Amino acid sequence: MHQRATGTTRKVVAVVTGVALSFGLGDLARASIADAAVPYVATDAVNVRSGPGTSYKVIGVLAHGKTISGSSTGNGWVKVTFQGTTGYVWGDYLKESAPVPATTNDKAATKITTADVNVRKAPDLDSTIVKALAKGSTVATTGTMSERWAQVRINGALCWMSSRYLADPDSHATLPTVAYTAKTTAELAMRSSPQIGASSLGSLKAGSTVGLTGTHSGSYSQIVRGDAVAWLLTGYLDTSRSGPTAPALPTAVGKRYVTVDEVNIRSTSAGNSRVVDTVQYGTVLLITGKTTSSRTEVIFGGSARWAYTAYLSKSRPNGASDPAPTPGGDDLGSSSLNKTNAYAHVVVKKIRAGFPAIKTIYGWRMSSAYSSDHPAGRALDIMIPSYKSSSAKALGDRIARYLQDNYKALHVHYLIWRQRQWNVERNTNVTTGWRKMSDRGSDTDNHMNHVHVTVYDVK
Repeated sequence: MHQRATGTTRKVVAVVTGVALSFGLGDLARASIADAAVPYVATDAVNVRSGPGTSYKVIGVLAHGKTISGSSTGNGWVKVTFQGTTGYVWGDYLKESAPVPATTNDKAATKITTADVNVRKAPDLDSTIVKALAKGSTVATTGTMSERWAQVRINGALCWMSSRYLADPDSHATLPTVAYTAKTTAELAMRSSPQIGASSLGSLKAGSTVGLTGTHSGSYSQIVRGDAVAWLLTGYLDTSRSGPTAPALPTAVGKRYVTVDEVNIRSTSAGNSRVVDTVQYGTVLLITGKTTSSRTEVIFGGSARWAYTAYLSKSRPNGASDPAPTPGGDDLGSSSLNKTNAYAHVVVKKIRAGFPAIKTIYGWRMSSAYSSDHPAGRALDIMIPSYKSSSAKALGDRIARYLQDNYKALHVHYLIWRQRQWNVERNTNVTTGWRKMSDRGSDTDNHMNHVHVTVYDVK
């Protein structure tokens, strides 16, 4: 016979640890098997499993209040479609929900996307992704809405996307100021964000003139082209004809890929020189052709920097990718958090629920002096109030330990807290796995006042 756990135990076990559960059949679970999928709403956060039993693998978590379509199996489990695949949810955590009718306001219009955003077949986060649109894309809406979802027409087909990421063209954000111009020295793809796997906004031929804002991130420089903002590889931009005030940018002769979990980017070729950034596995780095016995000069942040040669490869390592950040889909109360990926969204909700003393969490930002994690939407800074007190340090320690203990369920890649780093791929031991980080100068840069957590890219 199934035994029911308490509400508190049920939530902790089902959501965080994934330990096998058995619960009694509720009225919903005893219903007859439905031939067609019906809409349900989750009454609590609950695991989605690969099969109808607690011995099956947890493939994700359905958040409290989320809707999903499924059909009862007759043995207590509901078969659902979750993130494009078949999953199973225990019926006691679901209740039938009347479908939200689509409404038409007859206000079909042209809109502009305010962030990189997914287009789906149906108005549901678990529906199949048809296409990913870059920030600033033009979209034709039909005027039909389903809750926060707007129906759009993509290549003649009717699809759906979150209306939160749509704006009128005349209300679109003001373009950054152009600081100086440059000529492209090769044919280059314009990227929607500063990563090699970001969506392309088109290509520029060699000899094209572009306006640079002076903002650099990793191997990329931000440009303004017409009414769009994009990113180009820094090493193929020539500013020599832009006047004496334009900075000279390093010239690239090739590229390399990072082959270990993280590599320090240093200010000079000396092994004890200042670490200006740390980059992760699969990151592409442009090289200038200069080397020493153990280090290679790379182009990073608009300047010539240095990386350890043994950790660089001419070919992309297996499994490496750096896609554009995909918004998690929920409204977390700030643009910074809304632009982080789905894994980061879950972390924000867990921290808010489990640590009510935390009032401020930062996420996405355009650029970062130390890594591409924030611009890629996979990093959070959990700010610790009154961080210099012993109680605040203890609070940060508890948050870090919680993230370590649940790194699998929360897709945690690494943490930084109080000038120390902890990386899943290097050491999962929660006490001995911390490594000292080089001094970056300030309490903020040394992460004394916040716990930094980077999650993996959503595949």
